[in-house]
Amino acid sequence: MKVLLVGNYPADGQKSMQAYAQMLLGGLRAAGVEVELTAPRPVLLRLLRANASVSGLAKWIGYIDKFVIFPLSLARAARRFDRTHVCDHSNGLYLFGLPRERSSITCHDVIAIQAARGLVDGWHTGFTGKVLQALNFHGMARARRIVCVSDLTRMHLLDLREDLAQRTSVVRNALHSAFHPDPDWRAVLDANGYGALGTRPYFLHVGSGHPRKNRVAVTRIFAHLQRMPRFAAAQLVFVGPPPDAAMREVIATGGFAARVHTVEDASHSLLVALYSGAQAMIFPSLNEGFGWPVIEAQACGCPVFASGIDPLPEVGGAAAVYFDPADSARAAELVARANFERMTLAGLDNASRFSIDEMTRKLIATVGLDAKPVVTHEESIGTHA
Repeated sequence: MKVLLVGNYPADGQKSMQAYAQMLLGGLRAAGVEVELTAPRPVLLRLLRANASVSGLAKWIGYIDKFVIFPLSLARAARRFDRTHVCDHSNGLYLFGLPRERSSITCHDVIAIQAARGLVDGWHTGFTGKVLQALNFHGMARARRIVCVSDLTRMHLLDLREDLAQRTSVVRNALHSAFHPDPDWRAVLDANGYGALGTRPYFLHVGSGHPRKNRVAVTRIFAHLQRMPRFAAAQLVFVGPPPDAAMREVIATGGFAARVHTVEDASHSLLVALYSGAQAMIFPSLNEGFGWPVIEAQACGCPVFASGIDPLPEVGGAAAVYFDPADSARAAELVARANFERMTLAGLDNASRFSIDEMTRKLIATVGLDAKPVVTHEESIGTHA
């Protein structure tokens, strides 16, 4: 059986979705499946990128590349394959041009779809966004099988269309890259210009600046922590965009601006080093489809304190400590009382559940891919070394 995976538009910079597609590609090949990966190319964007006058139109040009040009070539390419699997639900409209009985898709979350329907507080979606989300949802619903990455994602999907129940299954994400404790994390930080972080304890947050990530709660929790003698000299590190206005207000009021650091566009090795050296990661997210940073941190030996909002407990298991994201003082107390060493060991054990081999086996069974006897991902790496 030949399988075609459909990835994301590179110009969008969706690293997690690109990593997911590569993870499926490697896992399926290791399992004996004949598989290829295709993705939209920046055709018009590449031709017009040199023209400064169109720079403000890049988003719309990208839409033409992704949703007008690429579906035509995808439909032709899919004829050569027995199965086509779209790796990201945000490309659900590709399903309109694919044979329904030979197509499947991964649904990572339905947050943007919910927002387009006015179901997410504080998230405004314009007219074109509503149209796009409607097309993606109805396209996704055409798939023969829909793979959800968490129980919560499946539940939210069925809240929107309960008749999809028989065509949906849960296959939890695996760790998409090599995350592990790095004993040389200080050297990596120093080599990347962040050596000062290695001189004092620091707390970490990894994520975008979207309001649902609730980064302002990180600053509020840290404001309580830095008043405690144990953490008086601690630092706060954001891997992502700089603090927004609400965060800056908390930081200024708390008087700890000099101890807040931002790392934008971190490389994989730098991210691993940051996880490895952190006192803990604070993750007060209000809405997630899965929550990759939780197991990334745990796999690097970093204790995790996260919102007690599903699916984070589903992912972090008993190894993480959960809190009410609206109660920053209580969250800080939980951090102060925690046994970091015990959390580190438990986190490493929990992260081991999320293997590429296990995810691949479940995906093959769920989507109905015929495969040769499964060779483990690790064995496959050793064979080609």
